[in-house]
Amino acid sequence: MRIVGVVCLAALCAATLVACAPGNSQTDKDARLVAEEIDSPPQTSAAKYARKALETTLGRSSGFAVVEMRDTTSDDPDAVTMHLVFQVHDFGNQDEFFPQEPVTACYDVGFNFRGLAEEPRRRDCPAGATPLNPPQIPPWEVPEGFDPTLQSVLTALPVSVTKDELLARLARSMPTLSVNPDKQTPWRPPAQDVALRGNDVGVAYQAGDRSTGGIDCLLGSRVQGATLVWRPTFEQVQPGELPCTAQTALDRQGITPPH
Repeated sequence: MRIVGVVCLAALCAATLVACAPGNSQTDKDARLVAEEIDSPPQTSAAKYARKALETTLGRSSGFAVVEMRDTTSDDPDAVTMHLVFQVHDFGNQDEFFPQEPVTACYDVGFNFRGLAEEPRRRDCPAGATPLNPPQIPPWEVPEGFDPTLQSVLTALPVSVTKDELLARLARSMPTLSVNPDKQTPWRPPAQDVALRGNDVGVAYQAGDRSTGGIDCLLGSRVQGATLVWRPTFEQVQPGELPCTAQTALDRQGITPPH
């Protein structure tokens, strides 16, 4: 009977994933809070989810660390492909009537391309676990400095211009992206698209996608001699809406925000 009891207890631990590993209600709450905060926008690697976790309010505290991050592959779109282990420390208290002992708890957390796929589950902390410091995520946006420069380039174009000439002028004139001064990390350059229709010119710069939580779009065109540069709203360029392309710029779509 004693052996049966041990087996039943092990089964209970495996089923709950909380009963047999260190932790308490506060560490459970903290782990769940961080996991939910980084659920959206989805990321494309475990390292990016780890970086997002460390940028949350709790993640910046001395009581939180990411001690494992791992990527796997799967043909199942619902499978967990990005794995993290959170380490959460509750410092306890010396309350005279309800003292709380300090505790360090670890949690398995799983993500996929949609976001949080497996909520935090208590586990034993890995042997020799040390806090990881994943690289900063390069900013991916169309910098504000692109707007006036694109306006100047389009205004200065000759009446008739070839695609190669347009690309050369943009390459010479558009701002060079090097380091984001806020985080000291390299910028990820936006994608560029150009199109000609007779003497009309369209240019588009796009940054971001599903993994960044949205698309940042800058459009500019010279149509019948008139130059215009604008940014469609976040809602206008989401998947299934206006494409952020040079053709959209030539057609002058996305100028007026939806109501």
